[in-house]
Amino acid sequence: MRNLKKVLSLVLCVAMLLSVMVMGTGAVTLTDSEDISPQYREAAEVLTGMGIINGYEDDSFKPQQSITRAEVAAMIYRVATGDVEDEKADINAGAKIFTDVDADDWYAGYVNYCGDAEYIKGFEDDSFRADENVTGYQVLAMILRAVGYDKNNEFTGTSWTINVASTAMQEGLLKNVDGSVDLSAPATRELVAEFIFRAIHPDVETVHYVPAAGIYRDEGSSLGEQVFDLAVVNDNDVWGRPATIWYAESSTYWNGAVKNDGYQSDKDDLYVTIEEEALATYTTAVKICDVADDLGIAEETFTTYTNGEVNDGTVKIDADATTDTIGAQGRLTEVYEDTIVYIDTFLAEVTGVTEVKYDADGHVAKDASLTLGVYANNGKNHNDAQSVTLTDDTNYTYAEGDMLLVNAVTDGADWHDAIATDGDKHVEFVGAAESFVGAQTYIQWNDNQHTVDGDVYNDALHFHLDAAGLNGDINYNWYLDQYDNLIGVTAIDRTNYAVLKDLTWITGTPGYAQATLVYMDGSEETVTVNAIDGDGTNPTTYWDASYDDSTPTMAASGVGFAGTAPNNDVARVSHDTAFNGLYDGFALYQVYTNDDGTVNLNGFDGNLNNGLIIDYATEATLDISASEILDKDGDVLAHVDAATQIVVNNGDGTYSTYTGTEALADFAGDSVEVFWSVAADGMNGAFTQNVYIKSYVAQADTGDHLFATESTYGHIVGDVEGNTNYYVMNVVVDGVERNIVTNETVRNTLLANIGKLFEVTFDEMPIEVGSALEPNYDYGYVELVTLVNEAKDGSDSSCDSHACNYLADIDVNDLGTNAIYDSMTDTSYNLTNATQIIYSDKAYEYADLEEAIVDGCGVWVVKADDSTSNNASAIYVGTKLDESVALTVRADAEDGTIAVDPDDPTKITFNSVKDVDEATLTYTADDANSVIVYGGDKTALHTVPVNVAAKDSQRTVTVWNEAGTDSETYTITLVWNVKSNDATLSSVKVDGTDVTIPAGTSTLNDDGRVFLGPTDSFTMVVTAKDSAATVKIGSGDTLDNAAKNLEVRNEVTVTDSTARNGGFVLIEVTAENGDVMYYVYDTSVEQ
Repeated sequence: MRNLKKVLSLVLCVAMLLSVMVMGTGAVTLTDSEDISPQYREAAEVLTGMGIINGYEDDSFKPQQSITRAEVAAMIYRVATGDVEDEKADINAGAKIFTDVDADDWYAGYVNYCGDAEYIKGFEDDSFRADENVTGYQVLAMILRAVGYDKNNEFTGTSWTINVASTAMQEGLLKNVDGSVDLSAPATRELVAEFIFRAIHPDVETVHYVPAAGIYRDEGSSLGEQVFDLAVVNDNDVWGRPATIWYAESSTYWNGAVKNDGYQSDKDDLYVTIEEEALATYTTAVKICDVADDLGIAEETFTTYTNGEVNDGTVKIDADATTDTIGAQGRLTEVYEDTIVYIDTFLAEVTGVTEVKYDADGHVAKDASLTLGVYANNGKNHNDAQSVTLTDDTNYTYAEGDMLLVNAVTDGADWHDAIATDGDKHVEFVGAAESFVGAQTYIQWNDNQHTVDGDVYNDALHFHLDAAGLNGDINYNWYLDQYDNLIGVTAIDRTNYAVLKDLTWITGTPGYAQATLVYMDGSEETVTVNAIDGDGTNPTTYWDASYDDSTPTMAASGVGFAGTAPNNDVARVSHDTAFNGLYDGFALYQVYTNDDGTVNLNGFDGNLNNGLIIDYATEATLDISASEILDKDGDVLAHVDAATQIVVNNGDGTYSTYTGTEALADFAGDSVEVFWSVAADGMNGAFTQNVYIKSYVAQADTGDHLFATESTYGHIVGDVEGNTNYYVMNVVVDGVERNIVTNETVRNTLLANIGKLFEVTFDEMPIEVGSALEPNYDYGYVELVTLVNEAKDGSDSSCDSHACNYLADIDVNDLGTNAIYDSMTDTSYNLTNATQIIYSDKAYEYADLEEAIVDGCGVWVVKADDSTSNNASAIYVGTKLDESVALTVRADAEDGTIAVDPDDPTKITFNSVKDVDEATLTYTADDANSVIVYGGDKTALHTVPVNVAAKDSQRTVTVWNEAGTDSETYTITLVWNVKSNDATLSSVKVDGTDVTIPAGTSTLNDDGRVFLGPTDSFTMVVTAKDSAATVKIGSGDTLDNAAKNLEVRNEVTVTDSTARNGGFVLIEVTAENGDVMYYVYDTSVEQ
């Protein structure tokens, strides 16, 4: 019975060609497998699985179609090299072996390789004739040469066909070919497959020719084993079906499942599984006696498999077993000669999909993945899915949320075992689960059936996902397996998110509340409101639990949420829209659609952890490109991402929608009233996907350039904390006079530089909303200003697209008609459309630009936005920038003095006083707006103190003038008058004669003393090497007494007999820097 075979599936195998000439990859199940002659079917399936022969784009094999010599050459190349992906075929394309094969022919690489290896012989004219149909003899000759024959040219000459047929018969290549096949006729694709299959079969060993013996000897292994590690085993497939499995012998895994005979293979090395045809197949429970009758047996014992796992014990199929059953509703039961296989179908939801990632060379760097939530009775809540992740080197065609039917290997043989997720993991797709919408019209109890809309359905064995429960009259999504059994039911997604645009009472019998909703995509819908949450007076949550699911009711006036305890659940709505302003743009809601089409507008649910479905805040901040909504203290309220949908109330009855924050308007800080949807668990940890901005204060328009004019003024504003460090000022921004709010530093800078142009940096208003002296947010807050001068201007400035230019060297000759010329950059500007801002510090106004320039004013030109032709948008005329680069260096008198070279003012000398080894120099530019550059890259305006020390010999400082047109570098030479540390003696004379100088010591002792010997009297004269050193001399009968008698002197006369005959002379030398040395003479007799 094992010889009755059919191919059911091909598991993913070695990458294959879609046809002989077109490359492709992937597992193939031949669509016309039944058209292949039974005796050749295994050959076609195995070679297709190995990638040696390839199906066509429609996955057909076309078994009866003829085949060309070139196509066979490609197959022989793959057999001989194992290069089934043809990665190296082109290496041989340029070889010139046959006269009619060109390098750019698609088959050139295959043909030339086979020609070079002498597997293929051309015709007498050295042609190959690639497009001719190949004959049976020619195919046999080619493949037998690859096996090792024809080394003695036995396939050449008049008898070559006889020799080929004889050798092929001997090797078993013709075992399935009957005598009616004409080998001299064009061979069919299935016949070619048979010949090649037999040639690589493990039973056909390759040979080598032994010239001395004139014979061929076997080499011990087949061509298939040598090139593909080809092996075959009769075993069970992954489900337990009896099968013939062709695989690579050396591989370590077989579909991730360790089989019971020890052989294993990974998916790339499992070539094909050819399964037996089942004797009987069932998809419901069936009586054992009926199975016996279908098989025509009285009694036999069968081994059973459930979802790939072998069951303990056996099952007896007995014709007399009239009550026992096998199988189950929705379970595929297949009965084979001695095996019964159970394969269950599970409902699975796609919960995650990723695509293949490729490296720079187009190779797969990371596989695609598909994560499924499989509903299996794994001992947990039946509504809980088990997560299984699959990977492949091709992209999956399913999307998140798809409901699929799958077969899956389980961890055990019991019907309720979990899906295998380790090495035994194997999932096959049955297809998408068919579904319909309906409500239970009769509740079935314990009979594994459901009645939906009056129709009775059987439950599949694995009907686990049951959102309907015992609920009736509510529509659900019902899913069917491939046998039309119910396999799961889910709630219909009835929720959406929308902003309540307006609410009106429609009079009638009965009347009802009608709302206009603005959905997150901007679409609008008119709906009937069944219930609505509200209040709107709670400053923390917006919602009041008392008004959860309030019922709309008509009210002539006094609209709003009302009622008396305990049923504070009424939303009063007027039929006159003039009274319903409360509801206009009221809030963001989760919209729940009832079966009758009415909606519940939900913002609060008491069944949730904190009750919130929609959260709310005032005085919040949501910036352009932000990822967070912040409260007024800067704490995170919610996270947003690029997929967050945002509805903004424009305040005029219209609404704008955005996806992500990138394109949002610029809102002033702490000014946004905002709603957002919270996560299903009531927490805000995840990214919210729905945001409604009910109100806001727009951030003031910013600008690029600020010009301080004579009318500039400042007055103090402050917040509730008493902070008075902010000011409102009147300036010109981008040619328009306006107010700004700024800090004290900017205010002082502007007041000191009236009539000069600055680049301006706007920032969030730092003053809290609600402050006692809150400014007008339309003013905008200026954080920083930077003077525009010759060094700052031009295309490298921070003016964005509005490039600005300070015309440092301008005179009246540079004026044209509505034009101006900058000689320093050789650039002219068209002033036709330019706004002119002319500041005068005189008692009169300038009549025009020419008069201002003649009077020596400074000029700035700003190009129009995106202008490539130097059209000016504005020209500013004011205070000419100072061009002084003079510098003054000062030092404190106690540190030293400063001297400037009268011939070169850039050369400056600092002379220190003797009692300092460090000092502070102060650099001061003569012009208050000059820039001092010192210490490499340090900069300062006008003045800067710099510390110097005795280790320094020189400092440099550069002064740039305010105009940015010139600089001067000053060199400061540091001269340090250092005190001497020399406390040594130059000479000691006794009575005019030099005597030995004792060794000096830094402490008072007689270790280095020199003996003078006894004498009646003597005079000693001492000279120090450094004239600035202080010399003291003392004498006495002891060293201590000599120290007590120390006096500042250079000469001493000793006459006292005690001192002469047994005393000491002590010399103390103090260096200029304070160092001290002692020198001792002993007048006693030397011991």
